[in-house]
This record gives sequence, C-alpha cells and structure tokens, in this order.
Amino acid sequence: MGRIRQWLTKPWVGYAAAACVAVVLYEILEHFSSVKGAVSNIWAFLSPVITGLVVAYLFDPVARFFERTVLKKVKKENARHLWAVILTVICVVLVIVLLLVALIPSVAKSVSTLVSNWDNYTEKVSSLIEKAAAFASAHNINIDLSSIENFIENSMSKLLTIVKDNAKSILNTLGNIGSGISNFAVGVLFGFCFLAAKKTLLTALFVVRGALFKRERIEKNDKLYARCHSVFIRYIGCTLLDALIIGVATFIFLLIARMPYAPLIAVVCAITNIIPTFGPMIGSAIGIFFLVLESPFKALIFFAFTCILQSLDGTVIKTRLFKGSLGIPAVWSMVLIILGGKIAGILGIILCIPMGAILVILYTETIEPRLKKRTAQINAPEPPTEASVP
Repeated sequence: MGRIRQWLTKPWVGYAAAACVAVVLYEILEHFSSVKGAVSNIWAFLSPVITGLVVAYLFDPVARFFERTVLKKVKKENARHLWAVILTVICVVLVIVLLLVALIPSVAKSVSTLVSNWDNYTEKVSSLIEKAAAFASAHNINIDLSSIENFIENSMSKLLTIVKDNAKSILNTLGNIGSGISNFAVGVLFGFCFLAAKKTLLTALFVVRGALFKRERIEKNDKLYARCHSVFIRYIGCTLLDALIIGVATFIFLLIARMPYAPLIAVVCAITNIIPTFGPMIGSAIGIFFLVLESPFKALIFFAFTCILQSLDGTVIKTRLFKGSLGIPAVWSMVLIILGGKIAGILGIILCIPMGAILVILYTETIEPRLKKRTAQINAPEPPTEASVP
C-alpha cells in the first residue's frame, strides 16, 4: 500500500490518468449507441436487484419501528426482526388494498363520466371556437380556426384512427409497461427478502469494510452515511405526507364546492405534487382542463383555490415539514430537475433534490476539506534552508 501511495505522488500518474480518461470518453462517444444498448441490457438484468435494495432501504425504518415498539418484548433478535418484516409486509398490502378499494371505484366513475360527456364537451369547445372566429372576423383579425374545429368535432373518430394506425407501437409500449411492472414486482419481492436477511448482508458488508479501511475511516464514513440517510428519508417521508395533505385538501374542497371529478382531480393533484417545482402546476392544469369542459366558472374557482393552496403549501406546510432548506439553491434545483428528468425520467425528477443535497454533504464533508488542506500546503511558506540560517 505504501508503494502504491508513492507511485500516486509521481507527476506522471496524473497525466496518465487524464490520458486514460480521455481515451475512455472518446471510445464511449464514438460507440455511444452500442454503449447505450449495453447499459440498457445491464440495467434490465440488474433492475430487480436494485429495486429490491431500494425497497429494503425505504421500508427498513418501518421494520425497525415495529421492532422497537410492538415487538420489543420478543427476546430473540432474529425472531423479532423476522416478525417485524412480516408486519411491514402486512401493512404495505393493507395500505395498497385500502387505496385501491377507496380510489378505483371513484376514479373509474369519474373517467366513465368524462367519456360519456365527451360529445357535449366537444360541442361546447366548438361553440367557443366559433365565437372566437366570429370575434376575430368582426375585428379584421385573420385567424383560421376551421382545422381546429374540425379536429375537435371528429375527435373521437380521429382518436380511433390514430389508435388503429399505431396499434403495433401501442402494443409494444403496453408490453414494455407490463414488463416494467413485472420487474418492479419481482424487485419488491427481492426487497422484502433483503430486508429479512438484513443482518447477514450487513455482517458481510462490515467484514469487507474492515478489511479495506481503517477504523477511523469507517467511523467517519458511518457519520457521513447517517447524515445522508437522514436527509433522504426525511425528504421522501415529508414529500409523501405533503402530497397526501394536498390531495385530501383538494378532495374536500371539490366536494364542498360540488364540482365533478373530485376523486380523479384529487388523485392527480396528489401524485403530481410529488414532482418538485413543476408538479403542482401540472396537476392544477389537468384539473382545470377537466373542469373547464364542464363549466369555465368552476374552473376559475378551482384555479383560485389551487393558487391559495400552493401558496400555503410553499410558505407554511413545506416549511413545517422540511424544517428549513436542504441546502440546494433554487437555481440549482431547476438544473437538478432537468438533469434528473433527462437521466431517469419521472424517478429522476422526484429524487434529484435529495440526491443533490447528499452530493452537497459529500462535497462539504470530504472534497472541500481536502481542497483546503491542499491549498494550505501549496501556500505554506517554504522552510528556511541551511544557507539562510545565520
């Protein structure tokens, strides 16, 4: 190990490493399509395992809660952990069943109502377009809205034609969605298996770490991991709780205002609120679209309600839940959202903020001290030579 460290201090090591990195990057860019296909194949193979690790990580606090409270009188540690995992699985299944029982009938009813009233909605939109065209012609404004009107009048037949013409691609997309769902289900199964075997996996990990690092390094890494874990779990939990609050508040308001599609709009607003920055706007726009087909006045009222609710959410609810900033400036949040969406889609958009906060912690805890130490070494005064000593 000492010889390796001596080699790393040689000037040629940095140049060699930079040259290797440049060659690797050139080869990746030169054969980008092949590399992308290989990465996709590797991801398809490893995605259930990675999903399982993520599921085990997210539900481990629930299992530990059962161990500390409900099962604290069980003396055997292995039996206590196993029963905690079983209770966690039961709770997850119950929550999913309750959500499906509560939401599916209402959402299905809202969707069927929307489809059955589609012709009336298209007539209203066509009437608005005719009035807009008449207003434009009366004021000598040259706008041709006939193509839009014809498309709306024949929207259902156009939709069926599009579906028939693109049946193959639609079936392929549905097949990919089904494959993704099956991989996710297998990953969830792996996750609970990993959670049950948590002690064995952690013991093996500690043995490997003990063989590779010193005790001081391990203790420092444990403290860093604890901070990152706290940030990530707090963000995920508070985000889900905030989405639940927004969904329930929206549902109650729609019921009180006697507006249609209350369950559907509430579910859409709750789900889209998980997406940072742009999510609330997307959910509000979808709700306004549904309501404007029924009544523009109701859509205006809902728009005013969403503005007030999102203002309260940003200034009061999220402030109380998150208890301050995660250390990510607003400009960098936008950049992280764009990059996360490009890299991992919706999942990347949702997880980009906590991952950015974790990267900030890693930088301040590991990279920045080394940079300061290196800067101090460079700027340190040279020791006096023998000739300069009087």
